[in-house]
Amino acid sequence: MLPNGSDLRNALTHGPVEKVATRKKTLRKALLWFVFCTTVLSAKLNTSDYLMDGITEAFTSSQNLTLLGTAAVSIFALRNYDDDIQRYSQKHGLMSNTLSHQLDLYGGRWAYPVLLGLAALKSGTRDEKMDRLLFSSSAIGVTMMTTIVIKKATGRLRPNSENRRSFPSGHTSGSFAVAAVVDELYGEKAGVPAYLIAGLVGVHRIHDNEHWLTDVIAGAALGTIVGRGFAAAYRTASNGDSSRLVPERDSRPIMVRLVIPIY
Repeated sequence: MLPNGSDLRNALTHGPVEKVATRKKTLRKALLWFVFCTTVLSAKLNTSDYLMDGITEAFTSSQNLTLLGTAAVSIFALRNYDDDIQRYSQKHGLMSNTLSHQLDLYGGRWAYPVLLGLAALKSGTRDEKMDRLLFSSSAIGVTMMTTIVIKKATGRLRPNSENRRSFPSGHTSGSFAVAAVVDELYGEKAGVPAYLIAGLVGVHRIHDNEHWLTDVIAGAALGTIVGRGFAAAYRTASNGDSSRLVPERDSRPIMVRLVIPIY
């Protein structure tokens, strides 16, 4: 069957425009990451060893490897149910749209500045606050960068067919990284609610038809292991050689600008 005139007009007018807009959006995000990396480097922090310790701990500790293996098995076992769960969520809904909107704001925008604010406001010396800020921003930054790399490598189509950036869920990975950091800084009384909210963010992504169930499982595992990895590095550096975390001293104030694109 030949397409009608309306279909042809839509294909000719909207298709190229949408592709150009997508390319521009991707370029803007890449530029934001460039700004993030250059500003962190210009802050003159001794972070290379600390970052390597956090990444190594995240992907080599026995506890994290167990979690990663469990997530991999779950994804393999549940991948054939993605369509069923997606259809059910779109037919019946998993939560109210109001709650879903609030969780979208949390997972995509407010969780990160709130976390950095909590890290800065917690009592302690200037160096201790800088340590916590470095810990928090590093855990989030590495989580998001890893998420983006995996998204590009897998190219999985979203359930709403909007783009091929479905696996894993960035909102979910970021929210679970935040929960791991909160759990480290404030203990389980704050950590458990943070993990519960992170779980709800994952449910919201399915409810909004932005992700498959297995995207959310992968995001939750990724955010948790990276957050825990940097928590271990933070504990080691705080209890031992804290010189890895403390900024180099000079006469100029230290400013770090953190820009995190979520998609």
